[in-house]
Amino acid sequence: MTKDKKGRKKVQRKVIHGTTAEERFQEIHGMTIEEWNEQQFKAKTGMTPDEWYIKQVKSTTPFDFIKERYGTVTEDDIKLVKDLQLLELKDGVINVLLDYVAIFSRIGMVDPLVSEMGKNWHKERMLTVEKAMLFVREEHKKYKESSEK
Repeated sequence: MTKDKKGRKKVQRKVIHGTTAEERFQEIHGMTIEEWNEQQFKAKTGMTPDEWYIKQVKSTTPFDFIKERYGTVTEDDIKLVKDLQLLELKDGVINVLLDYVAIFSRIGMVDPLVSEMGKNWHKERMLTVEKAMLFVREEHKKYKESSEK
């Protein structure tokens, strides 16, 4: 590997065949952009993005989680969290559910909708953060596939 006058790596003269930015990146670096980002994240934090997220949702109460995202916790939020806790969902699982609704729901955190989802998660035995994360990923994957058709 050679370097230019400013110490930057010079790219070897080779033909890149990728048609997308992702394909070209992978040809040049031998890994996907996602893998590279994960590598950089791990170098900075000492853990993978999943490990970091699990640590965050497990160490934060649902009330703190709501406050961080929305700036305030309303009486309706308190009632919602207590209802989800009555379903025996753990706080970490509740945080994943709240995060899922906040990210993917276009209508926001509507109590009846979130309560119904919580009942479904209880029925599906979402007892761990890891299982909840897997469920969310599968749901997102189904949604992406159906929207691409």
